[in-house]
Amino acid sequence: MTMKIGTAIRQGGAMAIVKFYSTPPRLYRYRPLGAKLDREIAAIKDGYIYCPKFGDMNDPMEGMHRESLAYIVKGRSKKERQAIADEKAKLGIASLSEVYDHEPMWAHYADQFNGMCVAYTTSKLLKGLPNEFDFVRMSYSEEPPVLLANRASLVEKAKLTLGTKTVRWMSEREWRLIIPHSGRADYKDVRCVYRVYLGSRVDLNAERLIRKEMEKINIPVLKMKIDKYQVSFSKTGE
Repeated sequence: MTMKIGTAIRQGGAMAIVKFYSTPPRLYRYRPLGAKLDREIAAIKDGYIYCPKFGDMNDPMEGMHRESLAYIVKGRSKKERQAIADEKAKLGIASLSEVYDHEPMWAHYADQFNGMCVAYTTSKLLKGLPNEFDFVRMSYSEEPPVLLANRASLVEKAKLTLGTKTVRWMSEREWRLIIPHSGRADYKDVRCVYRVYLGSRVDLNAERLIRKEMEKINIPVLKMKIDKYQVSFSKTGE
């Protein structure tokens, strides 16, 4: 089964479609541990990615948009604004990245290097997730996206507003998994997980438990090593 990567909206007639002929071989999800350790291990063993609500995102600029003049003149703006907000509130969103060795993301999303980063094989993940899920490669701009007076549905408009971030976030090279309702995005096959990377400050008891549980399902675990301004990963972290 193949899921959608991006969406094309036709407006009355034929139009060009944006296509991706290549995707990154791996996608990475940075995770905190601590009190969430058991939950994060269970997600890997049970084969799912948890997608929280739009309102739980950490960026207060998330979901911002502009409106075209035609959209405003036709009265669509006033009528649809709350409906689009309601659609955004339903969606579940999980953020992944094309990179696993991005120090600011280890600091922000993996609990100051105390957490982990889960690596997924993109092709297996796409096959494992249902068709109604979307994978969106984020775009970065100085301005929010524009809502047009076209035939796009309310949910498509909601997804459009969630597919763009300010250029200040560009280094994260984000891909976003969007599902119809917040909760679990089940892919079932544990082989979707390529390996697990541990931060340099991970708690030793947490490290032992992660290594033990990943060994049961044949997922390699590598630990971060820091050498001056460089990070690397090895099976021992030494």
